[in-house]
Amino acid sequence: MSSTKVIVDPRYYDDKILNAEDILRWFELCDAAWVYDANNPQAPHAELHSGKCSNGFFDCMRVLCNPKLCEILARQLVRKLKEAGIEKVDWVIGSPYAAITFSHEVAKGFNAVHAFTEKDPSDRKGKKMIWRRMQIPKDAVVLQAEELITTSDTFREIRRAVEQGNYEPVNWLSTVGTLIHRPPKLPADYGDISVIALVHKEIWAVEPEDCPLCAKGSKPLRPKTHWKELTGKA
Repeated sequence: MSSTKVIVDPRYYDDKILNAEDILRWFELCDAAWVYDANNPQAPHAELHSGKCSNGFFDCMRVLCNPKLCEILARQLVRKLKEAGIEKVDWVIGSPYAAITFSHEVAKGFNAVHAFTEKDPSDRKGKKMIWRRMQIPKDAVVLQAEELITTSDTFREIRRAVEQGNYEPVNWLSTVGTLIHRPPKLPADYGDISVIALVHKEIWAVEPEDCPLCAKGSKPLRPKTHWKELTGKA
């Protein structure tokens, strides 16, 4: 990314608030966002890791691989969480893999301990998590930070793994912080857990048999391995 397009000095943003449009522009500059072109029915669409079809995709790693952008965005989220009343955080937990660096920067913003779950090697689908390298002390206040939330499945699996692997009860905050929140419909209801995000954007995901794009003849492609074909840059 050229510094002539985006100022990447983290200190420049200490007294500034980035809105969702600003952040989405960064994703565009990093070639990290794609939305289905409804004007071209034959254009391909996204096949998610879950096997579902989707009309949009955010590849957060393409943004967060820049350490300065990662720091800037994490500090923006910390600011938003503090504005929501979250001041005391002892631990910040992230998930593998893109969320690790982001949650690490969020932990720095709260002067907290950072840790993350790992993918269970026995799970071929890569969805099950385990917690085995660290232990959270009793009564420590724990914040969960993700880079992307589509549904509650992943962040609830993170919590399940930590609670199962930790010797002491885990004192989770009822809020999860994230860079991108892309549920199929807004506002999203996660029951007892609220989501604070820098970007909220509706992106649907359905089973292939229910996909209107498949029905039109659009080809599903895995974004991370067919990015150029998906975005029409091949």
